[in-house]
Amino acid sequence: MPLWLPALALGVSVLALLGAWRLRSAAETIWLAAFGALMALGALRYTLSAPLPSPQSIARYNGQRVTLDGVIAAEPDVRPTHTNLRLRPWRVLGASGFDEALDDLVLIRIAAGTDATRWRYGDALRATGLLDAPPRMSAFDYREYLARQGVFSWMPQPRALARIGEGYGNPLVARLLDAKDAVRQAVRRILPRPEAALLNGVLIGDDKDIPDAVQEAFRRTGTSHIVAISGFNVSIVIALVIPLLGRMLNPRRAALFAIPAIAVYTVFVGASASVVRAATMAGIGLFGALFWRKGFTLNTLCAAACLMLVANPHTLFDVGFQLSFMATLGLVLYADRLSGPVRTWAQLRLRNERAQKAIMLILDGALVTLAAQLTTLPLILATYSQLSIISLPANLLILPLQPPIMILGGLAAVIALFAPQTIGALAALPAHAFLTTTIRIIAWLSEFEAAAISVYGFGPPAVLAYYIVLLALTAFALQPALARRAIADLLRARLKTTAILGIAGVALALGGVYWFQRPDGKLHAIFLGGSAIIQSPSGHQAVFAGGGGDVASTLDRIAPLWDREIELLITPQRSEYTRRDTLPLLQRYRVQTLVVPDGSEAEGDSLAEWQRVLVSSVGRVLTASISTSFTLDADVSVVVEIRAPERGGSQVIGAQLIHHSVVIDLVGRYEAVGHPAQPDLIFLGPAKADVTKLNRARPRWVVWADTSGAPLAGLDPRIRAVSLRDVGQIAYTSDGVRLIVRR
Repeated sequence: MPLWLPALALGVSVLALLGAWRLRSAAETIWLAAFGALMALGALRYTLSAPLPSPQSIARYNGQRVTLDGVIAAEPDVRPTHTNLRLRPWRVLGASGFDEALDDLVLIRIAAGTDATRWRYGDALRATGLLDAPPRMSAFDYREYLARQGVFSWMPQPRALARIGEGYGNPLVARLLDAKDAVRQAVRRILPRPEAALLNGVLIGDDKDIPDAVQEAFRRTGTSHIVAISGFNVSIVIALVIPLLGRMLNPRRAALFAIPAIAVYTVFVGASASVVRAATMAGIGLFGALFWRKGFTLNTLCAAACLMLVANPHTLFDVGFQLSFMATLGLVLYADRLSGPVRTWAQLRLRNERAQKAIMLILDGALVTLAAQLTTLPLILATYSQLSIISLPANLLILPLQPPIMILGGLAAVIALFAPQTIGALAALPAHAFLTTTIRIIAWLSEFEAAAISVYGFGPPAVLAYYIVLLALTAFALQPALARRAIADLLRARLKTTAILGIAGVALALGGVYWFQRPDGKLHAIFLGGSAIIQSPSGHQAVFAGGGGDVASTLDRIAPLWDREIELLITPQRSEYTRRDTLPLLQRYRVQTLVVPDGSEAEGDSLAEWQRVLVSSVGRVLTASISTSFTLDADVSVVVEIRAPERGGSQVIGAQLIHHSVVIDLVGRYEAVGHPAQPDLIFLGPAKADVTKLNRARPRWVVWADTSGAPLAGLDPRIRAVSLRDVGQIAYTSDGVRLIVRR
């Protein structure tokens, strides 16, 4: 938002707060003004930290081949398929010359097997290759994700990469990362995979080496959280430091030493949002203990979140922070309230004390899991589109195994650092048993066909509705018994009136939705990534799925609430890339007609899911032929065209959208060939275009997909050009005579 808006709101709120305080207004008025001031302050802080490149950003060289010198500014992200290096640039040599005034970071991606160099934090390197903006993916805006971390450029597959120095990082961080790597390698020596990968995830937060099949089993059973470093790990650190130092010092002074120990551990394991949240809460609690202050967990949680968001407002959009905060909130609000009645029931029904303890040991784990799931469920559905049916029993079975894994596994790793491999392997046997048991239980449970079900289209409105209902029920449950009884009596007495008002409110809301989403009699075309979304004047929908851009979420926002059908879906080519980007559409919408190029399906990880959804979500699948025409509306037609074959002989198709005299040419992933004379708009998919042919066609608009190297040089200045890499997406409307841009 504009900077003046939150600044003005903050000034007004502060004046209101001062006025209420000086006039000795009611406490509620003062608190309301204070709340408004804090909201405005948060908005101002976020606006000032908007993820935009600085004037001296390396991003101004995007689209150029450059030679770049810089230092690795973070721990290398080593994965089975590639390695990511975050580079702080020193100097760059590009087409415009030599430059040393550089800001922001560059992400360099190296494919696995192309470079055997072991890169380390603090290494200085020289990279030569194409510098470009990071991509936008179909269901994840990778560019925005990196921008929130100060990365606005990336260099995938550099032509040359060499180390030109080392030791330029922070010495303390470098030593911690060396120690982390030593632990990682020690665990790999004494344990086989996947047990070693799981232990590294539990101990140091490095889960990148866990096999895909094991990670999928954890996701299907709702137990992925056991690999994430969280409050349990931090509590172990406190439990080790406080008693050890408490014998030499008193507990209060021991807490003073525990705070830096937690800070060091946070840096050691990677300082993810969930770790920082747990460490900040622990630090606040220990700081309070120094002044004889008793902690209140809800206040501590909110204070930790406030400090993190003041330091970095973009943490709010980190899924790890969201899940960690909401899970902790669920434990604070519901764990004791759920276990209390169960404990009372067990005491009344079971006279044997051992039986009571055994039952509560089992039920406590289930109730704690349920409490966390109450507050995290909508986030899980919105983020992962999957609901685990067996999450509760899975957590009940494996959570008791996790403390021994961390304690015994950590002890074995320390022994392996200083002892021969044979002794380290013997010390790891107890941890190995617990790790193997965990993996086998998860693998067994994940094999059940109904272990998890897919949930698509659970977007922000559904998340908000869930939390509103949960907040209302929680507020009601927290009222005193007399207040709850009075509210219940009032609702019963006003049941008829309440029902009428509720039905009227729902009808009014649905009527408003229908009014604002009804067709307006115009053609709408939205371009994002390499795809186009078309809505006909009567509301029918077609998608040209060229890949890139979150087409499914965009269609969710613009499509009428009651319309979950796509009349025509065109995939320009048969490839793993296109198929993976098209799957979210088939998972959320019913497709009447799917048009695909001739040929066989490309192999890839998504092939099995693609074949499954074709059966359940697609009415008919047609292979494109020369100039196949489809009628989208009485005055709107889509003509599918076969473009020249791509390299390797695979067919690529494009289309022309015709609305009376307005013509839009959808080229697809190939050179711009066969343009109609003087179309209104040519949409070029992520491919190299022929500027000469574009000038000959003389369109009013040319829209380039979100891709590298848009060929602007030599284009006729009378042609208005738009690159989606710069604007994200662009929308047009047509009345059949004119094509009007609506950004």
